[in-house]
Amino acid sequence: MVADSFEGPEKKLEIAVTPGAPSLRSLGHAFWREVVAAASAQVLSQIANEDCDAYLLSESSLFVWDERLTLITCGRTRIVSAAEHIFTRVSPADVALLVLERKNEHFPRRQPTSFREDARQLAERLPGVALRFGREHTHSVRLFHSAREYTPEPGDTTLEVLMHGICEETSQAFSTGDLAEARATGVTEVLEGFQVDDFVFEPAGYSLNALRGRDYFTFHVTPERVGSYVSFETNADLGGDPEPLVRRVVEIFRPESFDVLSFAPAGCEVQEPSVEGYRLRQRVEAGVCGYAVSFLHWYRPPREPTGPSEISL
Repeated sequence: MVADSFEGPEKKLEIAVTPGAPSLRSLGHAFWREVVAAASAQVLSQIANEDCDAYLLSESSLFVWDERLTLITCGRTRIVSAAEHIFTRVSPADVALLVLERKNEHFPRRQPTSFREDARQLAERLPGVALRFGREHTHSVRLFHSAREYTPEPGDTTLEVLMHGICEETSQAFSTGDLAEARATGVTEVLEGFQVDDFVFEPAGYSLNALRGRDYFTFHVTPERVGSYVSFETNADLGGDPEPLVRRVVEIFRPESFDVLSFAPAGCEVQEPSVEGYRLRQRVEAGVCGYAVSFLHWYRPPREPTGPSEISL
């Protein structure tokens, strides 16, 4: 995470296997390192508990439970190549759920593949549907999901807070190579009782994985001057009210804008968060594989005019 124009917005792959399928954790650490390498990333460190193995990567994170996995990659990674390597040991017939997400990128022409190419390749393995949450050519998440019927467990929720244009003061805390300075922002304490594994990149950038039983949370910070970006994600049970956590996360980074993407079992009531100083611009909702999926885009109105930027000739 050192280039001046590093691609912070991420790709995400989630796979759940059918009851009776072999445990994903039983495939072993060496296999999951191969999966990460197939995506053109590396494992930096690892923590584990009785429920989950969490791998901190050179480009984001991998979480593996017995019956499901979540792989998040940034930069110029090839996440579908990782999926193809998974399928060498996990039969598509044993896949109960597959979801691919790609956030709108800052530098899409530098990516080795497009979302459409990724979705088409996965659809050859598992027929599915491609959707876009949000407007084209602006803040959005493109999502491919398998077409198989799926019923999530009660409490199976995910919250993502995706932030663009973080404030300069907080950006500096993640641009010194000092782990203590990065932690002083409060990122390790947004949820209590978690085992934390984090890493500060040279000259800039930060990643964090945290585990508590089956729950996780993760941060990935790209503080570059061009295209600064932060992602936060958790599956912790927030009791249907994500607002206090969303506020804590947003207040650390004070971004120019942020998106909230949430998954909750259909019929589960989830309150819409609100953060002081921001206005809601987009709201998109849909049912996906037994989940109610919500995409919200928030922006901070300018307080005063700014001047133009000079263009080099």
